[in-house]
Amino acid sequence: MEGILHSTTLAIPVLFLLVVGLGLMLFDSFKVKSVLPWLAGLGFIGSAALAYMAPPAESTIAFNMLETGGIAPMVHAFLCLSGLFTLFFLPDYLNRQEKPISDVYALLVFSVIGMILMANATNLLMIFIGLETMSICLYIFAALFKKDERSNEAGLKYFLLGAFASAFLLFGISLLYGLTGSTNLDIIASKGNELAANSAIFYASAGLILVGFLFKVSAFPFHNWTPDVYTGTPTPLAGFMATGSKMASFIALGIVMMKMNFVGEDKIFYLVAIVALFTMVYGNIVAARQTNLKRMLAYSSIAHTGYVLLGLCAGAEGFTAVIFYMFIYTLMNIGAFGLVGMAEKQFEDTDNVNWKGMGFKAPYLAIGLSIFLLSLAGIPPLAGFMGKYQVFISAIRAEIIWLAVIGILTSVIGAYYYIGIISVMFFGKDEKSELETTSNMLPLTGAAILVVLILLFGLYPSLILGPIDAAFDSVYSTTTTVMR
Repeated sequence: MEGILHSTTLAIPVLFLLVVGLGLMLFDSFKVKSVLPWLAGLGFIGSAALAYMAPPAESTIAFNMLETGGIAPMVHAFLCLSGLFTLFFLPDYLNRQEKPISDVYALLVFSVIGMILMANATNLLMIFIGLETMSICLYIFAALFKKDERSNEAGLKYFLLGAFASAFLLFGISLLYGLTGSTNLDIIASKGNELAANSAIFYASAGLILVGFLFKVSAFPFHNWTPDVYTGTPTPLAGFMATGSKMASFIALGIVMMKMNFVGEDKIFYLVAIVALFTMVYGNIVAARQTNLKRMLAYSSIAHTGYVLLGLCAGAEGFTAVIFYMFIYTLMNIGAFGLVGMAEKQFEDTDNVNWKGMGFKAPYLAIGLSIFLLSLAGIPPLAGFMGKYQVFISAIRAEIIWLAVIGILTSVIGAYYYIGIISVMFFGKDEKSELETTSNMLPLTGAAILVVLILLFGLYPSLILGPIDAAFDSVYSTTTTVMR
């Protein structure tokens, strides 16, 4: 009983968020809808604060499944921020689309709970539970607009393919459990002899687990769902889907890869490296050919997946770069999708031609979107540059120079299509003299905060990198070998 009470105390930040989600459902049932986004936002802030309130200085496990010390509070806070910044854009977007669906706020909270469980899990079963909790909410987000054909297509496609990916992941977990008798990552890591003696089954299980994760992060060749799903999903939620879910998936994948680093290094390394190579190349080349802004952002998110996989190939140092990169990417992408959503109501679609002259029709929107796009392109002194720099330098230090060079070259392609959108906005001519966007200050405030953060962390990356390195060393200081 004492152990259960202690674990419950450690899990208070997650339980608090659960209570907030249930409260949102209760308020919604009594038709008290105006307070829902504010309650959800306060829930995210409160949960992040609780995670940082007297956090354990070292690794502390709740319920033998959930990490609550070390780097876990920071990951918890990052994921709460992804939900919080989404709330700056979501209510205004739904009102402008004349679809004020109130259920979405509770689902947003529950999806973040799933992400936190997944990213901070120390047990493969908890990873799967967190993944499914997150995924069910994302399936509903994709199909949120019931009468929209593209939204229905997005939801059905994402659900069917996501179910297959989850089955692969669960099958891989079951094989690993059969070999080791446990789903605890630390216990699995101590079973090197058993895994070495059954290498064929081990590699089969590792491959199946990788397939499940690679689908969730939309890596090549498991990326086909991404453009259609992002296009059909309500735009601010597409930004959330492209950031928070990927952050949780990458952190969970990185932890699994480090724990399993004791055996099969070469084969796992080359498999992940090849996937990273094709993901970077394919994502950037196809994104450069898009004429629809949301599809371009979708394919560019595939390219960014390749950069993050490059970081995972670099071992422990690369993992800290991955966490930093995903946090910065969350700020950039939520801002970009949010601003696209602010102008979307006036367009039948988000084709690039509709953005001609945006710099004169809505200069604040065009300037904000330009900053986000330049940061995604990795232009200094914006935070996106520091994110890519950390990933590339970690790969170079790990002597994966050939993959880092390809990543840098593909980034040049990325700069081409990002700057192309900026050129259309400021140098394209359009007959329409004005654009009706929004008078609501909430999304404008959110965009302004994100712009400031991108500038701040671009100039002072140590504000985030320092705490990440310190927290990482407190837990994984013994895991320093390169995964090769």
